[in-house]
Amino acid sequence: MQKSEFEDLKNNPQFMLDLGQREEAAVKAKDVAGMYEILDTAVMLDLPAERLNRIYTEILQTVFDRLADKLAANSLFDLSDRSDLFTVRGIYEHGIERYSENDFKGAKEIFLIIHHTAGDETISEAMMPHIAAAASKMPFDDFIDELVDVENPNESEKYGFFLTNFKPSVEGFMKEKAGVLEEALKELETLKK
Repeated sequence: MQKSEFEDLKNNPQFMLDLGQREEAAVKAKDVAGMYEILDTAVMLDLPAERLNRIYTEILQTVFDRLADKLAANSLFDLSDRSDLFTVRGIYEHGIERYSENDFKGAKEIFLIIHHTAGDETISEAMMPHIAAAASKMPFDDFIDELVDVENPNESEKYGFFLTNFKPSVEGFMKEKAGVLEEALKELETLKK
C-alpha cells in the first residue's frame, strides 16, 4: 500500500470505528493473534504512541498470564496452534526488548523460559545463542552483527517472528560460552523444581 492509501484509511471514520471494535473484541477475548493484527495495523497507520503502547501492554499481560498457566500445568506451547504461536511471539519480543535495553538478566531469563516451554525444537535450539549472549552480557547490536544471519532470515509463517538462523561463527561462540550457557541452564533446572 502507498502512504496515501494508509492516510485514506486513517481518515476513514468507518474503518477507524471498525478497527476500534476489533481491538476491543480482541482484548476482551484475550486473542493475542487478533491483538497483534490490530497492533500491526496501528503501526502501519502511524497511530499515536499511547494507543500502540496500550495494545502492546494488553498483549504482554495476556501472554504472561498464558505463560503462568503453562508453567503451573507443567505443559508446553504448541506452535502449530495460532494462539500459542502468538503467545510465544509476545514473550520473545519482550525478551528482545529487554535485551536491546541491556537488561541482560531479564532477557536471559525470558530466553530460558522460551527454551523450556516452546515445545518446538527449532525455537528451543534457537534460544541457546540468545541465552549465551545475554548471559555473557554481549551487547544486542553485537549479537545481531556477529551471530545472526540477517541475510537469510527464516521467513516461514511459524518462525518468521524469531531469530532462528545464525552465521557459522555461532559455533565458535557457543563453544567459547559453553560454561556461561551451562550455568544459565542450571538456573533453569532450579526453576523446574
